[in-house]
Amino acid sequence: MKLAKIERPSKRLLEDLKRISSATAWGVLSSLGINSTFMKGIFPLKPGIKMVGPAQTLHYLPLREDMQYTPEEFRKSAAMILAEETQPGDVIVVDSGDPEGYGGMGDIMITGFTVRGAAGMVFNGSIRDSPYVRTLKIPVFCRGAQPSTTPRTMPVAANVMISCGGVLVCPGDILIGDDDGVVVIPKERAEEVAELGLEREKLEGYARKLLEAGKSLSEVYPPKREWLDNPPI
Repeated sequence: MKLAKIERPSKRLLEDLKRISSATAWGVLSSLGINSTFMKGIFPLKPGIKMVGPAQTLHYLPLREDMQYTPEEFRKSAAMILAEETQPGDVIVVDSGDPEGYGGMGDIMITGFTVRGAAGMVFNGSIRDSPYVRTLKIPVFCRGAQPSTTPRTMPVAANVMISCGGVLVCPGDILIGDDDGVVVIPKERAEEVAELGLEREKLEGYARKLLEAGKSLSEVYPPKREWLDNPPI
C-alpha cells in the first residue's frame, strides 16, 4: 500500500495558527461561509492542551464474518504503514468505523505514533488504556474512553478523505484543537484563516482590556476593526 503524500505547512504558518483558538478559527471560517468545520462530540482526553498540525488520516471499515483478519495482516495494514510514514508535527485523524461501541486504539498504538513525533491524535470514537495515555505528552481528542477493543472493524486506507465528528477531513487539512474541541481548516484557506484569526485575537484582546478598564460591554463589543490601526488602549 502506497500512501498519498501530503504537503506540510510552513513553520511560520503553524506558529501563527498556534496563536489562535479553535473558537477563533471557527469564527473566521464561518465569516468566510465555511461552517461545517467543528467536530461534534470530540473533546480532549485531558484539559489544558493545544494541538495544531496537518492531518494524516486513517479509515476503518466493518469486518464481515466470512472474512479473516489475522494479526499478521494487521502488521501490514494501513494503520502500520501510516505509523511508519508519520513525521514530526503530523496530526493523526482516525475514523474508527464504530464510534460508539469500542475503543479505537490503546496505549501501544498511540505510543507508536507518539514516538514518531505526531503532534496529536483525533478519534471519531473512544480510546482504551486512558490512564496511561493521559501520561503521554501527545494531545488526544476523542469521544471518551472504554476498555473494549474494536473486533468488528479493520483499518483499510490511509491518507484518504474521511469523516470525523461529522466533519470532512482531507489529508493535509490543518487541525486546531484545544479545550473547546477540534476545528478543521481547509488547507487551501489556512493562510487566510491565520491572518484573519490573528487580527480577531488582537481585537478581542483590546475588548477585554477595555472592559477591565471600566468601559461598558456595548462600547467594546463587537470589537471595532479601526482598533487595528488605532489601538484604543
